[in-house]
Amino acid sequence: MKAFIFLLKFSYRNLWRSPKRTAIMLLSLAIGTGFIIWDLNFANSGSKEVMKEFLAQYAGEYHVTHLDYYSDKNKKEFDNFQTISDDEIADKRILATSTRRVTAPVFVSGEKKTLGVLLTGIEPEREKALTSLAQAVTTGRFLAPEAQREIILGKRLARRIDVKIGDEVAVIGQALDGSVANDLMTVVGLLDFGGGDLEESLAFTQLASAQEFLAMSSDSYHQRIDFDMKDDTTPVLPGLAVTKWEEILPEIGISVQFVDNFTWIVSFIIVIVISLGLSNTLMITFLEREQEFQTLNIIGAKTSWVATALMIEVFMLGSVAVIVGSGLGHIATTLCYYFPIDLQLFTGGQPIIMGGLSIQPLVRFYPVISYYWKVPLLIYFFLGLTMIYPLIRVIRRSKNAI
Repeated sequence: MKAFIFLLKFSYRNLWRSPKRTAIMLLSLAIGTGFIIWDLNFANSGSKEVMKEFLAQYAGEYHVTHLDYYSDKNKKEFDNFQTISDDEIADKRILATSTRRVTAPVFVSGEKKTLGVLLTGIEPEREKALTSLAQAVTTGRFLAPEAQREIILGKRLARRIDVKIGDEVAVIGQALDGSVANDLMTVVGLLDFGGGDLEESLAFTQLASAQEFLAMSSDSYHQRIDFDMKDDTTPVLPGLAVTKWEEILPEIGISVQFVDNFTWIVSFIIVIVISLGLSNTLMITFLEREQEFQTLNIIGAKTSWVATALMIEVFMLGSVAVIVGSGLGHIATTLCYYFPIDLQLFTGGQPIIMGGLSIQPLVRFYPVISYYWKVPLLIYFFLGLTMIYPLIRVIRRSKNAI
């Protein structure tokens, strides 16, 4: 134990024989550690905030449907004849955070032409309470709960079929009883998704109007969309299918996963670059002290003792750097919690188009505890690799090694 304490004192003394060089190495490791922790928290929080705003507009956290509603191979395909009702939902807590929807592919005909769109019957009051869909209506108004046969269209769709607020459009589709469904609906609002593709493929009406249009009973519907963004767990509902947003929008899920993985790759590259610079500095430092090492060998110190002392020096330096860097990373993350970052700073002031929707998120950082031990382990791992070559050179050049 006394020998180890002596080694610690010896190593600590040697660290400050060249204080400027030690300070530079310490700062490079600390700043690198702090930046990686901040960057990982940024990527994680950014992904969650972006997805939260994206899902809150329309898609939701998960969909409760009939077992055969979505195709097993492709969730973009659905069977419009498969409906459910509230009586089939065993866990009634879901009702408080979700809303009912009726969907149907239809043709909407205006003055200029007829186009195919997805008509969705919604509960206006529930949508206002749970989603931000109503905020996307920038011309006209949102659907009135007490009214019927009203419709809101995307701006691009309205422009293509040449209709405006107050015009009537003919809606044609297939009812669930096999008959031809057709009705006249009045345009009361236009959706602005920032120019996204969904402006041309979506239309919304009241739930009751959609049920009547499709010859459905008033208690049946196609989807119950849950918007409880605070809970990532998926409920188990006997006899019903619960489909997460990643399955419904796989292209978005892959993009988010790619960003998270790419951030880790960048972190590895940063650590490698810092390690290479540190390795070069250690090499210079160890070679400058070659005579000292030879003197230690002459007076009886084994090469293993010298190598151990050098390793302790480096890991003492690394420990201080990791502690300081973790503190810096946490401070930066905490500041970004109280002062969220607007992602439009990175897009030249332009909104982000994702999945056909325009989003303008403010990223509020939330620290992930696991990063505070994963990043130090990463630093220590590469720090160990950094020492290998300089130590080998020092040992080989020691003429009087024992």
